[in-house]
Amino acid sequence: MKKMIAVIVVISFFVSSCAAMFHGTKESIHVRSEESDTSFFVNERSIGKGTSAVTTVPKNKLKSVVLRAEKEGCNTKSSPIETEFDSITLLGVLLDLGIVSILVIDWGATGAVTKASQTDYVLTPECHKSL
Repeated sequence: MKKMIAVIVVISFFVSSCAAMFHGTKESIHVRSEESDTSFFVNERSIGKGTSAVTTVPKNKLKSVVLRAEKEGCNTKSSPIETEFDSITLLGVLLDLGIVSILVIDWGATGAVTKASQTDYVLTPECHKSL
């Protein structure tokens, strides 16, 4: 029984990674607008309508996401999600020299090697107000 527990502990140690454990494999992105009835989109998928919306994006998809805010009669505003290296990933060097934890899990499988540079966006469509 003790051997089985030891094997499970060792396996779980090697199939987890620092960035995925500490910061997760998804990023919550908040978008808001100063215009009421704004429709919010992640790429082509609607995520809400009003003055704010929240979405969750897998970290391995962050670089391909464009946030968009639209309102009838207004100019659309959009912004890509900028990413940066998640330095907590480097702790994987202490686990297994980074071979499995960084290269396979954080970089390859989960994308946890990156994180969103910012998680709060203000995208207000430009509405032309008549005098």
